[in-house]
Amino acid sequence: MIRSYYSRADGSIECGLPRERLRQALADPNGLLWVDIEDPEDPEIELLLEVLELHPLTVEDIIMPNLRPKLDEFDQYIFVVMHAMGRTDGKLRVVELNVCLGKNFLVTVRTESMRSLESVCARVEKKSPIIKRGADFLFYAIADSLIDSYFPIIEDLEQRVDELEARLLSDSTEEVLRELFAVYHELAVLRRTMAPHREVLSRLNRGDLAVITPMNGHYFRDIYDHLLRMSDLVDGCREVTTMSLEAYAAIVSNRLNEIMKTMTAFATLALPLVIVTGVFGMNFAEHPELGPRWIYQVLSVGLLLMMPVMAYYFRKYRWF
Repeated sequence: MIRSYYSRADGSIECGLPRERLRQALADPNGLLWVDIEDPEDPEIELLLEVLELHPLTVEDIIMPNLRPKLDEFDQYIFVVMHAMGRTDGKLRVVELNVCLGKNFLVTVRTESMRSLESVCARVEKKSPIIKRGADFLFYAIADSLIDSYFPIIEDLEQRVDELEARLLSDSTEEVLRELFAVYHELAVLRRTMAPHREVLSRLNRGDLAVITPMNGHYFRDIYDHLLRMSDLVDGCREVTTMSLEAYAAIVSNRLNEIMKTMTAFATLALPLVIVTGVFGMNFAEHPELGPRWIYQVLSVGLLLMMPVMAYYFRKYRWF
């Protein structure tokens, strides 16, 4: 699917341009052409190569998914790869956005619908002035909306981390451990996705790119600041999650130690009974320790009294 918007020098906006009209709009240095392509196929790829005259390496990167955000410079434009983040069936999902930014044109290509991009399209269709402020400012609006879409995901993860941290002390079960690992994995995905964006945004606000005017370069610095704050939030959540995992391991270890102490105490309490009854239970023809018949009662009472005495000393010295 192709959507196209052409802002003329007089401020009017034309939508849905045909192929030949795209050529004319692209040749107009005073206008601004935005072409948005979703799920490109052979006709769209041909349009990118022949009409929009993008470099074959750019088209190759658009067709093949990129694992990391990046920025490449070409003669007439810069090629930027950014990643949006969303949830599908409760799981995080990364969506790639390919952007070609020139002096008087902007090309965006994605494999599926993106909420951040759809919102900017809706603003342009409602005659928003963002398309009249240059291709770099239009790209800023898209990038700002894309980066801001990370905030709800981070806030949700931050809330889940706080809840799991509170549950850990009272409900340190395997279910909590699985949830902690799930949150830790999502934070790792976020960190891997956000970290390369810092390099890209740093290049965009540095002021050495010809397609970005100094006046609009400050806006990219604002996105860069937002990304740094989000990175700090993600790093903070990862530290809390790591500490929670370590606390879970310590709680389980302490619980095991308590169980072993209790079992050892019971085994020690029963040890005299086992030794004495073992000795007197041996089958000798003549047992040297056998004496008067009342010796059985004395031994039984002694064994029974030995257990509470040992338990008293165990408690006194806090052995269990």
